[in-house]
Amino acid sequence: MKFTNPSGHKTIEVKDDTLLEIEIEDFSAGSREFNLTIELLAENAECHVKGRTQCTGTDHKNWEIKQVFKGKNQTGSIDLRGTAEDQSFLGFDGNGTLTTESEQADANITEKIILFDNAKGKSLPVLRVETDQVKSAGHGASIAPVDPEKILYFQARGIDKKTAANLIKTGFLK
Repeated sequence: MKFTNPSGHKTIEVKDDTLLEIEIEDFSAGSREFNLTIELLAENAECHVKGRTQCTGTDHKNWEIKQVFKGKNQTGSIDLRGTAEDQSFLGFDGNGTLTTESEQADANITEKIILFDNAKGKSLPVLRVETDQVKSAGHGASIAPVDPEKILYFQARGIDKKTAANLIKTGFLK
């Protein structure tokens, strides 16, 4: 399943023991809010979310991605990456809830943002664990300005600053 330049609110229920892969891409200009809730209902249900986005100018993009685990032996991951430049803002809120009905769930949330110029970012991965029956659960986040030494490395090899920044962004979003 793929979402391109998403906005608004969507809810997906996983009612069988299948693998659901969700890809989210937003590389277009404009400000948007996107909320996605995935409810894992079936035993052995699995859902992996991979999101990539860029913000430029004065754009404001905020993604809230939730996975709710409500069964046995479920697996879920949220992997969000983005770049923000100029005066833009990029926000990620990944959320995983392992409910009391959840047993032996495997949940992971990763959020990474690179900032250029005067851009701002927010990353808030949250895991709420309501059961002792957990296989594994982890979360991590990083927000950092681009390392000026990386740009200098490219410039020392004859690559201009703008091209160097584009190479860094492209590599990071893969």
